[in-house]
Amino acid sequence: MQAEAADWFSSMPFQKHVYYPLASGPEGPDVAVAAAAAGAASMACAPPSAASGPLPFFQFRPRLESVDWRRLSAIDVDKVAGAVDVLTLQENIMNITFCKLEDEKCPHCQSGVDPVLLKLIRLAQFTIEYLLHSQEFLTSQLHTLEERLRLSHCDGEQSKKLLTKQAGEIKMLKEECKRRKKMISTQQLMIEAKANYYQCHFCDKAFMNQAFLQSHIQRRHTEENSHFEYQKNAQIEKLRSEIVVLKEELQLTRSELEAAHHASAVRFSKEYEMQKTKEEDFLKLFDRWKKKKKKK
Repeated sequence: MQAEAADWFSSMPFQKHVYYPLASGPEGPDVAVAAAAAGAASMACAPPSAASGPLPFFQFRPRLESVDWRRLSAIDVDKVAGAVDVLTLQENIMNITFCKLEDEKCPHCQSGVDPVLLKLIRLAQFTIEYLLHSQEFLTSQLHTLEERLRLSHCDGEQSKKLLTKQAGEIKMLKEECKRRKKMISTQQLMIEAKANYYQCHFCDKAFMNQAFLQSHIQRRHTEENSHFEYQKNAQIEKLRSEIVVLKEELQLTRSELEAAHHASAVRFSKEYEMQKTKEEDFLKLFDRWKKKKKKK
């Protein structure tokens, strides 16, 4: 069964979903097969758009195969019709379509096939061959259209993503434009009024008085203000710590200065006492000298 299926596929006039009919001529079937191969090569090199164009060139193959009567007699037509046995039809379609009946004769009376019946069978063979060709061509067309549909779907998805991205950018630009317009109008009013204004530390907005500025900070910059207050408090605490340290150092320096001043005063007092004692001793010596001199 597998060998017969392989023979059937090898005898098919279809390659790569394109029909290449076998050319007929006096040279014989080998030349016809070579011509079919050449046609297949030329069609394979054709651009993909050729598959979506008009129907390719078509001609009927010559009927050169003999009828396999033994194989046909083994087929139960009613069973095939009742079970919809498509596999059996596929296995025998090539032999039925391309068999030659002109030389067939009845084994009993040796009479040929009735001409009208032969004409009917040949028309059925041509119809089957053309339907096979049409089926293959439509399959190729379907694959091409499916690929185009897939590419169109991909392009549509990319376009949707691009539109979504651009819509978001447009929305952001509109909001920025509104904010800039409001800021410009506020600044123009301030310039016209020639009044002092209070600038927000966290954005570009300015206000006419401190109350509006504080209200704006509480509404719009709660987190920034909390962070700013935290930094401010931390800086204040740091300054307080430095002030305490400086006070301690000042107190220590003052104590040292007082101690030094006291020591200096004590030393000066001692020196003064010593100097006074020396002067008194000197005066006593001077008085003695004067007394001695008077006695002489």
